[in-house]
Amino acid sequence: MALRLSDLGIGDEEIAMLRRVHSYACGANDLVPDSDGGTELGRMLFHLYQQGVRSELALIQMLTKRSDPTEE
Repeated sequence: MALRLSDLGIGDEEIAMLRRVHSYACGANDLVPDSDGGTELGRMLFHLYQQGVRSELALIQMLTKRSDPTEE
């Protein structure tokens, strides 16, 4: 049986925010949300959320961080 975020006591607003972050981060990383890469990104997102990162902006930044081209 699949685990649902709502089963973990995460409210509708938090679920909506996590979906927005996942969608944005997948797009920024050229991933299809239902692909293996998109699923892994979702796992990373959920892990960060469980660790206490609750800011939408912080989550987006952590999941879309790319190397600075000036560092290469």
